[in-house]
Amino acid sequence: MKPSLFADAVITAASTSDGHTLAQLFAIGGPLAASLLLELPDPRPPRIIAALRKCTGYLASPWEDMCSHHLSALYSFSIASSLPAGGVDAEGRTRGERLGEAFDAYNSVVTAFLRFFSTLTPGRWALPLLRILCLNLRWLAVQADSAAADVPSGNPAVRTAAQPNRRLEECARQLNKAFTACIADRNPSLVDSRKWGTYEIVGLVFKTYFRLKSISLCRNILRAISAAALPELEDFPRSQQVTFRYYTGVLAFLNEEYERGEVELERALRGCKRGQEQVGLILVYLVPVKLLKGQLPHPSLLSKLEVYKPFIEALRTGDVKRFDSALRHPQTERWLVKRGTYIAIERARDATLRTLLKLTYLSLPPAPGTSTQPTRIALTTLHAATSSELVGLRYTKEELEWVLATLIYKGYVKGYIAHERGVLVLSAKEAFPRLANVPVTTT
Repeated sequence: MKPSLFADAVITAASTSDGHTLAQLFAIGGPLAASLLLELPDPRPPRIIAALRKCTGYLASPWEDMCSHHLSALYSFSIASSLPAGGVDAEGRTRGERLGEAFDAYNSVVTAFLRFFSTLTPGRWALPLLRILCLNLRWLAVQADSAAADVPSGNPAVRTAAQPNRRLEECARQLNKAFTACIADRNPSLVDSRKWGTYEIVGLVFKTYFRLKSISLCRNILRAISAAALPELEDFPRSQQVTFRYYTGVLAFLNEEYERGEVELERALRGCKRGQEQVGLILVYLVPVKLLKGQLPHPSLLSKLEVYKPFIEALRTGDVKRFDSALRHPQTERWLVKRGTYIAIERARDATLRTLLKLTYLSLPPAPGTSTQPTRIALTTLHAATSSELVGLRYTKEELEWVLATLIYKGYVKGYIAHERGVLVLSAKEAFPRLANVPVTTT
């Protein structure tokens, strides 16, 4: 496709408010982009503009700027794609530099469109184009930053100048502008409002903030959403509902709001089809919450989460030694820390101790003259049980008393310690409350 024909196609789609066609025209990949590159005679910006102006129609603002920068981005990206990692083209530019040029040019496309889109009323028709622009910009940012980090050792000047995630940070700023343009639409007709693009962009913003490790910035987005007059979340496509609930659930989880996190993650899980990749991502955070409440997931759900299996089995059997061994495993520890689930799993140790104590209690002979378990257990008995070869906990008597006091304080056990008599006195009614009824403490 010649640039002039490309320009005519953009003019036609814009004049008919055909956002889907515009999205195809401004995509980075695909056969249309390839055919455009084949017909691009000269990649210099003035030559590109001259070629575009040979169209039969009039390429008004912002479309001319968008078209010229888009063609520049395609050209730079095509050269980068032909270079190996660390390779240099005929002009002496590295793959990372070419990807950077592609990002910068495409960023100009997004900037021009957002100025137009923020004033567009009605603007819902343009949401497909906004979506593809934001997706492509983020993808180019990730590619450019990754290539910039992979600089040959013989080029220290370029390596020193490179800033980690510089382009992804710029992308985040653009995504914020796109979010504002959507949520701030004052069109009285909600049917045609730009607000219908809000959750699509929010998903990209959250994904970008998580990659940048700037999770705290997500709170600003959530506050803006709570203050805006948006359609109900259930009115948006299911994929957007699942994505939003997943991120809000993870945010609540990382903020140690486990109850809220469980609700949001369960809703996200119900919205997914079996076998989807998103199911595994959701379970990474939902499983630790369930463990804290003593709810053990079905083994079929853990086919891709083998890391949690030792903890689940340890909680089920009260095997604290196995729990501690799994938590200390270097590979497991790195995996949990990287995903932010280490603290939640560590807290499940108290639930495992509670299971051990309950099993020890149930193994004791009934009180004399009754068929019920005793409500008074000597601390020496508990110390002997926990120090046995089978259990393998090497607590001193003072440490064991402290552990028991902690379990009582957190609600895992109902009772008290008679210190002077060296006895654990258990409640005659529900000495070991169901874990689902024990509030998760974060202290």
